[in-house]
Amino acid sequence: MDTRKLYIALGVGALALVGLTACAGVLPGNNELPSAPTPSRAITLTLWHTQSGAPARLLSTLANDFHKAYPNLTVRAEQKSNEGDLLRQGLAAIALNQTPDLILASPRTIAEFARKGALVNLDPLLHDAKQGLTEADRQDWFPGILDAARFPDPKNQLFGLPFDASAVVLYYNADLLKAAKVDAPPRTWEQFSAAARATTQGNARGWAMSPDAAVFYACLFSQGGSVLTARATQPRAQFDDAAGLRTLQLIAALTKGGAAYLADSKDSARSDLAQGKAALWFGATDDLAPLAEATTRAPDSSQWGVTNVPQNDPSRPLTTVFGASLALFKSAPSGANDIADARVRAAWSFARWLTLPEQSARWSRATLTIPVRLSAQLLLANNLPPNLQRLRDGFGDTLPAGRALPTVKDAGLIDAAIVEMWTSVANGADPAAALKNAATRVNWILGQTP
Repeated sequence: MDTRKLYIALGVGALALVGLTACAGVLPGNNELPSAPTPSRAITLTLWHTQSGAPARLLSTLANDFHKAYPNLTVRAEQKSNEGDLLRQGLAAIALNQTPDLILASPRTIAEFARKGALVNLDPLLHDAKQGLTEADRQDWFPGILDAARFPDPKNQLFGLPFDASAVVLYYNADLLKAAKVDAPPRTWEQFSAAARATTQGNARGWAMSPDAAVFYACLFSQGGSVLTARATQPRAQFDDAAGLRTLQLIAALTKGGAAYLADSKDSARSDLAQGKAALWFGATDDLAPLAEATTRAPDSSQWGVTNVPQNDPSRPLTTVFGASLALFKSAPSGANDIADARVRAAWSFARWLTLPEQSARWSRATLTIPVRLSAQLLLANNLPPNLQRLRDGFGDTLPAGRALPTVKDAGLIDAAIVEMWTSVANGADPAAALKNAATRVNWILGQTP
């Protein structure tokens, strides 16, 4: 998926997330859901998801609210423990022809089911005269986000309707930046390197590294690079270019100079930032609440903030985005018209309803994820939670667009190769050699031999 530029207007989404009410060019879509199907008998749909805690309860509440609006349609939400569990059970369900009607899952999981031919191609529903999206409605989504679950393999078809979105961001300890006379959070990689060195004083270090593939991909994207080539068939590694080498050289230089270090874990890196032991750390928007909590637990409370990933060109920032989309399983026999099937249309109605601005705003407020609908901004304007306000302040006026994680088969193995490469360089390996070795390994994973 990362082989195509999915220019999701994450910046516009950040505006929506934080409730700005003046956003030039934002066109509210048609927030009225087309008439839900009226089958001769009631339909009960099954939705599989991996949400837990408050998000899982909210998802069930939303399903109940949908039923109140459309009494002939009921949605039963079933929680799975994690994405791996959902994938395993889904594959078994396909084999037994006992699939759920919908899933809320990551694009990678959706891609696995799509490659099995088990999912409904949403393109006909998207353009359906009765239940599709109007042009005005499509403009109310982040530009490009509707393609977040459009996979080069298979056949560049759309298999998911985005519901939830997060992004890689840079967190910083404002107290350490101020003490080092760094006037503002770094916006370029040169500024990032300088800030990491300047804040390495006494017991404090500049960059707490918790190697993560999504972060490395964001580093690539911010420098004009890509993870894989754009070919739908036989893709190859593309991260072994100038952007990849510059990123590894930065890791090597800062680690060797003592301005960067490998944290024991992601939690440890986040804790070090909260306690004033580190000035800079790359995480996700999902880390807003955990970092705020870690700061309150720290002996000496630190001031912290969040901002864009540093860029080669700060006027056109990019980062990695990820999250969950709604996908529909086929219920008609193979070869039948999927969109004519009553269950499929009922499932599409729920997916459409769940992604309306009202539901998008409710979900974002509860989960701190970026809303997928632009007009949700008006609904988020009042009583903005402190962490969302912090995100608004951090993004400012120059906001990133997003590119998605790879969704090729065995993408998780590619992530592991990236993490191993990063770790080896932080431990002293030559950046160029580590990059070449990782690219060879990834091409082998992709079935491409030298």
